[in-house]
Amino acid sequence: MVKRTRVLLTPLLLVATLSLADDNGLRLRPGMTGVPDLGAISCETFTHMHPAGPTGMEQAVLTWAQGYFFGLSGRTIDEILAAQPADADWNFDTLSGYIVAYCAARPEAGIPEAVADLWAELEPAGSGGG
Repeated sequence: MVKRTRVLLTPLLLVATLSLADDNGLRLRPGMTGVPDLGAISCETFTHMHPAGPTGMEQAVLTWAQGYFFGLSGRTIDEILAAQPADADWNFDTLSGYIVAYCAARPEAGIPEAVADLWAELEPAGSGGG
């Protein structure tokens, strides 16, 4: 009987929780679903999420960017950074900071545009990527 009660109560609790969340105005922002598709998130949403967003948000965006860069160049982000001039100061903080600043200045853009702009900064002249 306990097992059956637990099985019946679980869906009811889920429905009640979703109902309360809706009543309290807790809704996903446009471009968001249960698991964010970073390629579909607007800069406005990212800028809103960034200060108190999920742990690892910057890392997730840089991982997405690495896939973009690899698709264009066939090189990892480490290989791209190794090819930068010696005085270039690119690291985790400056790479993610570039995307954060881009999005803050252009809320109508999307993460893909921010990453493409970062690529334009990193792409060696004549490499043929992008």
